[in-house]
This record gives sequence, structure tokens and C-alpha cells, in this order.
Amino acid sequence: MTTETTETLPLDLADLERLIGQVRGVLAVRLVAEQRDRIDEVHVVGTPSRSPKQIVRDIESILYVRGKVRVDHRKISLVQIPEIAINPATPRVRIIEVQQIHADDTMSVTVTLALQDQQVQGVGTSRPQQPADLPLLAAYATIHALNMLLGPQCQIQLERLQRQPFGALEVYLAHIVRDHDGLIEILLGISVLRDDELLTVTRAILDAVNRVIERLLGDSPTPLGR
Repeated sequence: MTTETTETLPLDLADLERLIGQVRGVLAVRLVAEQRDRIDEVHVVGTPSRSPKQIVRDIESILYVRGKVRVDHRKISLVQIPEIAINPATPRVRIIEVQQIHADDTMSVTVTLALQDQQVQGVGTSRPQQPADLPLLAAYATIHALNMLLGPQCQIQLERLQRQPFGALEVYLAHIVRDHDGLIEILLGISVLRDDELLTVTRAILDAVNRVIERLLGDSPTPLGR
């Protein structure tokens, strides 16, 4: 049994999981892809507030219409349990908006992020009368916003941002560091460049941070080399 897709590029499973999470009645979702361009399993936890057929049908529709991925309903596994029985989901930083602004002789990029019910905006601005490196400005704006969300005890900084080919793809790699009481923690993220370059930069940085967001919020860093 195969899953048809409208493109052969590797799927961004995190984006597709977030898409499914928008379906009413869905509490948690996990996708399994043995091959990078095909979804093999869709595991969903939902509430009993809607019928299983309605939830599965909506998942198929949103994947096809907005995710450009066609998945057979038989690959969707749905378990329904009351919300009160669900442990709080791991918090994730979400992208609200990435915007480019030109003012006088400078260029700025603003990145708006959200964590649970908190929303912040970071800014990266070029120096007057100097060429603007927009991807780098987007990275600085993302780091700025993240530091506002994480708080003064958990500040991170951009060590390196790199765009490079990866087979037939172009990807952005983000190298983030945190210095905590002399202990250096390294965070690495990656995102495939498909359309919006600045959005891809932000996704790469969030890929690094969201992997350990609970620990960062708890201010419990892991020293380099352990």
C-alpha cells in the first residue's frame, strides 16, 4: 500500500504534524515516514467530542489541500480519550510572522514568535549604508525573539548560519550556543529551503531550540561533551 504525494521532495514532518494539530478534536499527532517523500503511518490522539470518521476525514483533507500530501485513511490510527487524561503537551515555539521592512537607508527583518499564550517580536536591523544580509537579519531577529521568550537566565546566541546544497536540495543549518556558568551548550537545527528564504532561516533556528525547549525553560543545560 502506497501513499501518493504531489511532490517528490522530502516531507517536512514537523510542519505536517502542526497542520494536523489544527484539526478540531486532535490533541496530539505523530507521523512515521520510512522514506523521506512518503508518509507510512499517522498516529493521532483525539477527544471523543467528534466522531472518528469526521476527524479522519478532516485529517485527509487538510493534508491534501494545505500540505499537498495524499494519505489513505487506512494509514490513520486514531485513539480518542478525554482531554482531562492527557498530560500537558510539550511546549513549542511557533512562528507567527516573518516580515521584511525597508526604512530610509536601513533594512530590517521582524520575526514574531509565540510560546503558549505569550507572543513576542524580535528585530534584526542592518547598519546604515551597508548591504543588508537578509537571512542573517532574520536569524538575529529570531534569536532576539527567542531570548525574550526564554528569559534572562537562558540566553542563546547565533554562532553560525549556513546555506548549503544537500543532494538535490538547498538547506539552512543553524548553530546556536548557550553559555551557562562557563558551560557551552550546542544546539543544531536544519530546514529545507522550499519557498521563503527568511522563513526557512527561522525554522532552522526553531528546529534547534524546540528539540530542548522544556529543558531550556527549566534552565537545566547539558554541558558540551556529555
